[in-house]
Amino acid sequence: MERVCQFFRTNYILANCEDALAKKAFSLNLSHFQMSEIPGIVEQCESLLKLFLNQNLLTSFPSNLGNLARLQVLTLDYNKLDEFPICICRLTRLRFLNISCNNIKRLPPEMGCLTVLETFWCNNTGLEELPREMRNCERLETLGVRGNPLQSLPDSLGNLAELRWFTAEGCQLVDIPDTFAQLTNLVHLNLKGNRLRRIPRILQVLPKLRFVFLNNNCIDEMPTRAELEELQALNMLNLCKNPISLLMDLQRLASQQSNIYVDEALHFTDVAGAIPSQTNLNDREGREHRDEAAGAAGQANDDSSDWENSVRTSELNTTDESGLENNIEDVSVLLPEMSRYVTTF
Repeated sequence: MERVCQFFRTNYILANCEDALAKKAFSLNLSHFQMSEIPGIVEQCESLLKLFLNQNLLTSFPSNLGNLARLQVLTLDYNKLDEFPICICRLTRLRFLNISCNNIKRLPPEMGCLTVLETFWCNNTGLEELPREMRNCERLETLGVRGNPLQSLPDSLGNLAELRWFTAEGCQLVDIPDTFAQLTNLVHLNLKGNRLRRIPRILQVLPKLRFVFLNNNCIDEMPTRAELEELQALNMLNLCKNPISLLMDLQRLASQQSNIYVDEALHFTDVAGAIPSQTNLNDREGREHRDEAAGAAGQANDDSSDWENSVRTSELNTTDESGLENNIEDVSVLLPEMSRYVTTF
């Protein structure tokens, strides 16, 4: 049965590619097909602006695909790549790139050639460092490097003046560069689950910053009341599960400033202006997670796309093609596996 299914799957993939070539299509969706290699015909689809290859079994990316000069969107998340395909750096019109959930431990210096890149997701790949050359990606607005063994970030990231959304949750960072003070457009900063020992002082100088996640760190240096009051412009400062979170002074201040989230202390719940309960916090994070998922799906250029409401990034790894691809998905995807591959054009 598996051989029969594979036969239909392979022919369906080729039919999609041939159709895209014949119609000079702008978009080609080859995600979720269990492909171990990309059909050679794809390199002939020179009209492509968007190519979706996520959720497959790819171990390589053909170098000839670097000739798709018009390509603006490329998704390779959830594959089996063990190195970054250097030919991608020839796709100099690329605006959206997702390589999350592969086994890519390093990025080449040539990443700096992607000068119009606006969104880059590199979550859970084993990435050990970010290249300094990423400073050349001056249009980058969204950068996600969550779940990687990063111990530091390059100072050159301060050159990303357009950056609005940065998440490095679940890494091994002990600090962030002082150059982050130059990120004057930053709205969302997620450093949850790292090894920070203090609240980064640069937070006070970022005028557009609204959401900061420092929970699950090692913060034991208590900031002054004046320093925390300077952060009142933030919509959320999450300090839960840090050594300072249960200190009486911080608990008292959190009860007065609704934007500060700390662990709920049972002995302190009778204070006027009570600390937000964990239940309410979870409800809010869940609601804002849905907003962020919409933003991550390609709405970053729309000022009304809930940038300011997007918060949680702990489960965002894969690409949602519904936001990146304008085409309506074929109705056959709603039918059993076999029927997906017998659709005619």
